Amino acid sequence: MYSGVKRIVIRKGRAVTTVMAHINSFIRIPLLAVRQRIRPLPRIGVFDEDRIRMRVWPNDIDFNFHLNNSRYLSCMDYGRIHMMAANGILTHAVRARWMPLVGSVDVTYRRSLDLLAAFELRTRTLCWDEKWIYLEQSFHSKVGLAAVAWVKGLFRSKEGNIPPQEIVDLVSPGMASPPVSESLARWNEITKQRLQGVS
Repeated sequence: MYSGVKRIVIRKGRAVTTVMAHINSFIRIPLLAVRQRIRPLPRIGVFDEDRIRMRVWPNDIDFNFHLNNSRYLSCMDYGRIHMMAANGILTHAVRARWMPLVGSVDVTYRRSLDLLAAFELRTRTLCWDEKWIYLEQSFHSKVGLAAVAWVKGLFRSKEGNIPPQEIVDLVSPGMASPPVSESLARWNEITKQRLQGVS
């Protein structure tokens, strides 16, 4: 789900090292887990929106000098972990050694985020069913919405997938999910059709 890559290229007998500075896997997320044990984030509810302020750094851009498409996904990874730390789910997941997995992501881009632009990543839980937890993540700059995404994910143990309601009950016993919207249900069906269409 996360990435950190060092690539070595051999050219005319010389080793040219290119470091892909994806810091989420090896710095930000582990530090967040450590922080939760020392000074936990302010607690939020299961349906509360979690907000993180971020900035586009030189290692985040592409040839157009704006946030690279893959960086959106990397930021979203961190945003989901941050939200789970704030709502208490991360503590239980780490303790039980559950693995968070993403089943599908759908991103719509509206505006670019240019080099050094400040932005806010907002993450919230929409609903859940017997298998998936559905989230919305959006990027906002000073000029407005930059991108919005739907994500469906789950937790898995050695025994199999963990029912979302069982997870929610750990932090908010008895809280029920709103009905899965028609749009999300249609999107979920489209993802299934895509998988069935590939041999």
